[in-house]
Amino acid sequence: MVMDRAGLLIHRIFLMALGGLPLLILSFTLLCVWIAPLNVDDGGWVRIAAVLVMVEFILLHSGAFMAVGPVICHKRWQRLCWFLGFGLIYFGVIFGIAAWSRGSYVFWVLAGVVLSRLLTLVVLRDKRGTILLLQRSAVGMFILLLTAFIMLIPWPPLGITDEVRYAVFGVADDMLTEYPQRTIAWGILYFLLMAGVELVVGWNTPGWSDEQVDEAWEKLSGK
Repeated sequence: MVMDRAGLLIHRIFLMALGGLPLLILSFTLLCVWIAPLNVDDGGWVRIAAVLVMVEFILLHSGAFMAVGPVICHKRWQRLCWFLGFGLIYFGVIFGIAAWSRGSYVFWVLAGVVLSRLLTLVVLRDKRGTILLLQRSAVGMFILLLTAFIMLIPWPPLGITDEVRYAVFGVADDMLTEYPQRTIAWGILYFLLMAGVELVVGWNTPGWSDEQVDEAWEKLSGK
């Protein structure tokens, strides 16, 4: 019994670290870019940092639509067509943002997300993973919209001086290129809050029984 409890605790800690730690690191990285942009990839992360929260919006939006496929499509070819249909649309949008950001990080994130969703939603039709994807998309979208007010605050540029901003964006012609610190601040707060969500999810997931998963799946399927 002691070993079982110890194993469960290790499992919970592992899932918490797997979900929450990358987001904490990402939030800290955005803060570092804001304070000392030239110290992070020689300033190459400024563009990425400025649009990362927008990439997250697309990923959340696409996650919700893609996760519906396994619920209503019972055949693998139907799920694949659903996945490819929405995948191509969202891929085009994110690819454009990634190309604009001029950073490989966004491309690697996109590749990882596509692969994990393909396995979860199409190949394995993992009920637990699909439900979690729907829940994460819903909670993430709520938090993203809830924290959007941060864009209205005139945050100080800190390390993103006029010289750095011009070197990265050129002549400012919109709010994003003129005040990149606003979207960076939004990303810092959002990813920090989502890290907290992932810590909670990681702790609670091992206690989610197969019966509860099946019950939730039936409710989603309308059975």
